Amino acid sequence: MMRALGTRLRASWLATLLLACGPALAHKGSDAYLDVRQLEAPASPSASAGADGLVDFSFGLAVALRDLDLVVTIDANADASVTWGEVKAATPQVLALLNQTARLDAPPGGPEACRLAWQGDGLERRSDGVYFRAVAQARCPPGQALRLDYALLKDQDSTHRLLVAGRINGHDLLSTVSPQQGSLLLNVGNAEAGNAEARTTQASSRWSALRDYFSLGMHHLLQGYDHLAFLLALVLPLQLSLRRRPQLVVSRASAAGATAAYASRASAAGATAAYASRATWLALLRTVTAFTLGHSVTLMLATFGWTQASPLWVEPVIALSIAVTALLNLHPVKGVRFDVLALLFGLVHGFGFAGLLQEAAAPGGLLPWALAGFNLGVEAGQLTAVMGWVLVSQALVGRAWYGRVVVRGGSAVLVLLAGGWFWQRVS
Repeated sequence: MMRALGTRLRASWLATLLLACGPALAHKGSDAYLDVRQLEAPASPSASAGADGLVDFSFGLAVALRDLDLVVTIDANADASVTWGEVKAATPQVLALLNQTARLDAPPGGPEACRLAWQGDGLERRSDGVYFRAVAQARCPPGQALRLDYALLKDQDSTHRLLVAGRINGHDLLSTVSPQQGSLLLNVGNAEAGNAEARTTQASSRWSALRDYFSLGMHHLLQGYDHLAFLLALVLPLQLSLRRRPQLVVSRASAAGATAAYASRASAAGATAAYASRATWLALLRTVTAFTLGHSVTLMLATFGWTQASPLWVEPVIALSIAVTALLNLHPVKGVRFDVLALLFGLVHGFGFAGLLQEAAAPGGLLPWALAGFNLGVEAGQLTAVMGWVLVSQALVGRAWYGRVVVRGGSAVLVLLAGGWFWQRVS
């Protein structure tokens, strides 16, 4: 009776831990998008200035309504359904918020025109919901370095990121910034043009795009609860042990002067256990590699526009992939290989990853670098998640109740969690 009670308590603890992911109902994190353009970019910097000697820049900013609602009341009647009337009523507050949290860092005494005054430009739909769009223009001296100060959601959401793309001074611009970082250099001024270090840190640099999107890819994977849930469903049945007990058993048997027959049996048992351990690690390698191959293929195809997939079916199928994999942990089907399953479902998850790169509107010249960095970041996040589970599970692997509580209990919770995601995404 006490054993049954202990099993229920362990199952309840695991369910509580996994359901902590419940509030995040989609894999996409909190992202905003900024497009920056220099309206005129002649060959010579002096020719780019207007009659008053200033250069014109345009800015377009898109922020999700659900993110704005954390700071400004958008859903006034709290019915979980935002109307156009509610958006119009909240627009003055939203614009005031953006004027405070998305500004150009103009030097003291600079022209008043080199400041951002955001204006509403309607709504736009993206893969993860409806976004509020604001636009602004700035007129700045041609030799001035432009730096964006960004602090939106700094105190509300530490995962928030601003994805910046555009073209300034004839150079492609592609970068990211978080509210915690605070600011981003958009271009290098004339006074800094001769500084080699300033040139290498310019936001349009290929290596900058690679670095920034590596960080974004890793951040995206580790914040993507449905991708993490799918990885967990894949690795749950693999009892990955870092211990090397069989060799110790044989050594102790020999030291105690055991008979040759007993030592032979112990050696055979040790060899069998060692082989099983190697097979388990190889199974992990095959499964994770297959998932990597699958999502890398569709991520590349979708990012370059060679194929398309609507999030209307991609998002529900991602949730379905978790449920199917977890159900196979509960009711194995003969002939079904998990590495093949990971490959096939990885193709679908790749479309989910591609959504962020497509919406970031990376300039063509920097797109390959952004794709490479993002994909490497996703792989780094995936490796971090898998090895994290391996380390955490060491306290549980080998226990008599591991299969019953962790594998079966965890899989049952994943089925319920995936079912909730699936229902939300099709409704």
